[in-house]
Amino acid sequence: MSLVLAVLAQAVTSRPPERIDLTIPQPCAAQKSTSEEIVVCARPDSYSPYRLKQPAPAPATQVPKAEIAIADGVAVGAETESANVGGFTSNRLMARIKIKF
Repeated sequence: MSLVLAVLAQAVTSRPPERIDLTIPQPCAAQKSTSEEIVVCARPDSYSPYRLKQPAPAPATQVPKAEIAIADGVAVGAETESANVGGFTSNRLMARIKIKF
């Protein structure tokens, strides 16, 4: 009984079955070599079923702006800076108050 339920559960699925491409690529035209050269056949569309496709580049994500409005026309923001001070790098945080007038 449980075997019948398992077969029914497999038969009733919410997604369509996966399709597998079984087409055989056409071989390249035979070329004769006059010496002991190796002749390599290249496809004009550069498609090979045995090559992995390049992944799409990851979308660039931007860091959100560190600024908040504290009153009408007044905002406080924070920024990081890096400067060379006396032969070493100084990393610092700058807090800025912006007042619109």
